[in-house]
Amino acid sequence: MEKEIYAINSNISWKLLKDAVVAVNLDSGAYYTFNYTASLIWQWVEQGKSQAEIAASLKEQFPDIQTVESDVSDIVKYWLSEKLISK
Repeated sequence: MEKEIYAINSNISWKLLKDAVVAVNLDSGAYYTFNYTASLIWQWVEQGKSQAEIAASLKEQFPDIQTVESDVSDIVKYWLSEKLISK
């Protein structure tokens, strides 16, 4: 699991609404709504946690999920491809 730290790009405006994050790319106009788990990951990225720390935090909250590392990796890759976050 990667120990790299990611940051939310400056052209992304976002807000936590109840248990979901809504993010807007101010350059493209694209918007995203994240489910509860993705919203947790987003907030941890914003707090400066590494990918490994995020996976560990998720394992604490969801000990029965066996795919935490790959799930975190997949969402990070997607957010990087959408230019929502950067290294």
